[in-house]
Amino acid sequence: MFKHKTIIRIILIMFFPLSVSVLTASAGQAGNNIDESNPVKIDFDDVIKDNKSNANTPDRPYLRIAVAAMISPKYTYKYYIDLLRLIGSRMDMEVVFVQKQTYSEVNHMIKMRMIDLAFVCSGPYVSGHREFGMEIIAVPVCNGERVYYSYFIARKNNGIKTFRDFKGKVFAFTDPLSNTGYSVPVYYLAKMNETPENYFKRFFFTHSHDNSIKAVSRNLADGAAVDSLIYDFFKRKNPELTGNTVIIEKSPPYGMPPVVAHPELNMSIRKKLKQIFLNIHKMPEGKEILKKLEIEKFTEGRDSDYNSVRRLQKFIRLKSMEK
Repeated sequence: MFKHKTIIRIILIMFFPLSVSVLTASAGQAGNNIDESNPVKIDFDDVIKDNKSNANTPDRPYLRIAVAAMISPKYTYKYYIDLLRLIGSRMDMEVVFVQKQTYSEVNHMIKMRMIDLAFVCSGPYVSGHREFGMEIIAVPVCNGERVYYSYFIARKNNGIKTFRDFKGKVFAFTDPLSNTGYSVPVYYLAKMNETPENYFKRFFFTHSHDNSIKAVSRNLADGAAVDSLIYDFFKRKNPELTGNTVIIEKSPPYGMPPVVAHPELNMSIRKKLKQIFLNIHKMPEGKEILKKLEIEKFTEGRDSDYNSVRRLQKFIRLKSMEK
């Protein structure tokens, strides 16, 4: 039991449920119609109270936490909600849970101080740190490692054995800012002096790694690049999701997706949040929550752990300028 009951409000804006009809329609459009320079539209109207909310809880300061759409909304809520409740309880703050469809929207909300804390991918962290000094609060440790990988996956028995076999095929990316779900495969193409537009028959964005896995599993895409942590997690927790897929290649390691905040977040709040994350594994209830998430603990983050992501992004930019 938590010391304080926390009111959780879930903001599920621009929900992206994967369905055959929606994804098939997306597959018919080339991914280069995504324009990340457009103004980010943010809507706070869709607010749903959690069933465990206590309407009689006195007003307390808000702690606005976003989870980037690394997995689709229903799975994000299912697996993260207990962790957010614990954080809110320990902070004695009312937690507002925010989820957006794209990584750029979450980065924009952090930049504009619309949210206080976020779970993001390594690619968005590098972009946010470069743009406005996004700061690491903590990083998870999984399987004794502070790194993760990009898996290139294909449908079983379709004859695809290597990344080069995707030439002329349909490919699923996750998000334009995703490291493992976009930058890594584009980097592979750049090393071959190729681009997604020229190499693939067509490609599309699914906006979450589990949706990319589903796209391959349901034969809506010939292949995809996905977060190794998420693929391995679902392989154990929900094996029917990955059952029709196979890993054909594994990338070099990259810095673990971090928990981040705006650099000007109140210092006392920032310090308290960091201490909570670094000690969650020592709390009885926290240990159980981390076990379900398959996280051993959270540890201090190092900006230098993301230099490999920066080098990858730089190479892609340089290659793009040569075209």
